[in-house]
Amino acid sequence: MDLLQEERHGFYVDFELRPEEDREGTIRAGMPVYSDVEYAIITMPGGGLVVDKLITDDLLHEWRHGDNRRKPPSPFASRAYEAWKEGLAAPVNGTDLKNWPGVTPAQLKMCQGATVRTLEDLAEANADTIKKLGMGGVALVEKAKAYLLSAVNNKSSEELAALCVEIDAMRESILKKDRQIEDLMDKLTEPEALPYMQKRARRKKNGGDGESG
Repeated sequence: MDLLQEERHGFYVDFELRPEEDREGTIRAGMPVYSDVEYAIITMPGGGLVVDKLITDDLLHEWRHGDNRRKPPSPFASRAYEAWKEGLAAPVNGTDLKNWPGVTPAQLKMCQGATVRTLEDLAEANADTIKKLGMGGVALVEKAKAYLLSAVNNKSSEELAALCVEIDAMRESILKKDRQIEDLMDKLTEPEALPYMQKRARRKKNGGDGESG
């Protein structure tokens, strides 16, 4: 699952080139002149709303940096556009249903027909989308919810196990240092070490540096 910084964009985005007439070119050439224009097709999960947007520098800037008013950046859309330009498959912001072992080929086709592409969007499907999913839609949505909940619980268990390992390592490190201190104290209290320690203490008391003499 590749959630881009946990961005919940709430839309899908596809891209295409559309031929549009270049009016100035047509006038100059005396014949129709067309050029390819980039468009983003933005679709809400469930297909309830589809918006076509002309790709402009302003739109790309908004995706990368936000609009300084109310829209935050959308790294998902920005990366999807970059992938399209490079001829690559657009990233999926979530768990691609095609990679979910809990869905059959028929159910996957049903979800695609209802414009549901990710496991997260399936789990959050509203009544209209569930209706588009048809018979078995409610059960499939509940199955997606259960799968995601299990994944969260497993992640928490893994994080707890990792924390326990870290605590054990810290405890062992502290015990090792304690043993080293005990060994040092034992050496300092050995009979052969006492005259040197007493002599060092007297020099320090008399203002000497404890080393010369």
